[in-house]
Amino acid sequence: MKDPRYDRLIPILVAAVLGVGGALALAHFVGKPGAADKPAPASPAKPSPPKPVVSAPEPAAATRFLLSIQGIALGPDDYVDAFGLKLSGAKVTKVCKTPAGWSLSAARGGAGLDGQASVGAAFLDRDHIGDLRGLALVEIAGGDASTVGVSGTAQVGVYGDMGQARQIKLSPASVALVPAESCS
Repeated sequence: MKDPRYDRLIPILVAAVLGVGGALALAHFVGKPGAADKPAPASPAKPSPPKPVVSAPEPAAATRFLLSIQGIALGPDDYVDAFGLKLSGAKVTKVCKTPAGWSLSAARGGAGLDGQASVGAAFLDRDHIGDLRGLALVEIAGGDASTVGVSGTAQVGVYGDMGQARQIKLSPASVALVPAESCS
């Protein structure tokens, strides 16, 4: 090894011979450790295994579905004049279609859908129960319609008998959710 005192002396001697400009250029390179001057590592370190890249799961994009009420069995003199539908895991974002003579509205916070016929002529019998298709656009956060909870009732009456109205429970089987980007 060289004596470190000589590292300072060399640029001074070169400055005397080459002038100040050459000495400054030489001084830039003198004193920097070269590849041979680097100390050897004490012991080779074991390479650590690569760390797995852990990323937070991305939330599933909300998916839209067109909601229909279906499967309400009606007799020849039966009709539907109202319903109240509650949803969990889905939100009604838009009422798409309102049967003639009905009022339809999303429940508070979009957690369901309520409908009622305003006059007797608007009641939905077996021939017109299909008017409950494509009622609303709903958004499901996880995009899986099978995770949506459905409850509620439909009020069914009988023509000619004012006292025969009954409540039919609505269930997941009573609601169809078809993927859709908009009302159709």
